[in-house]
Amino acid sequence: HHAKLTWNGTYTTLVSAFSAFPFGVAAPGTRIPKYWDQYFAFYKFAYIECVHISVEMMNVDLRPIRVVLAESNTEDITPTTFLELAETPRSLTKVSSQGGNHQIVYLKRTTRASAILGHKLEDDSAFWNTQTSAPTAGILPVMVLAIEPIIPGSACTVAYTVTVKYDIKF
Repeated sequence: HHAKLTWNGTYTTLVSAFSAFPFGVAAPGTRIPKYWDQYFAFYKFAYIECVHISVEMMNVDLRPIRVVLAESNTEDITPTTFLELAETPRSLTKVSSQGGNHQIVYLKRTTRASAILGHKLEDDSAFWNTQTSAPTAGILPVMVLAIEPIIPGSACTVAYTVTVKYDIKF
């Protein structure tokens, strides 16, 4: 059986330096949609087959910003810079500046956990079941939305809406 769960979030953020916002691909991560725990408690054999993420971002300030939507994992998010994320395969990069057609940017991506990690998460479970001790922290795939002001030291206010559609299979 297949089902789709849609989650929307609207944010307003002041960005003065590189800022990254991860969204889960194999699990929702820190931004847990409403009723997520109840859904998977009821359907415990459900898993996320595919994720569609779309971002609509508006630059509220006069200063320009650059935006990237890239695939990553939970281990590599913290030390990542904008340039490193922008150079990852299948990343989308846009520049948003005040006025005209450049003020609002749209980013869309469809991906799977296996496309980011290079293997299925079930393979990880099978491997760790053969080990005497579990890993300290599992590495999970994520989509990272990152924003950075183009002018160093400046601060920009951005408003953005994120829509994530989870294709669930069970």
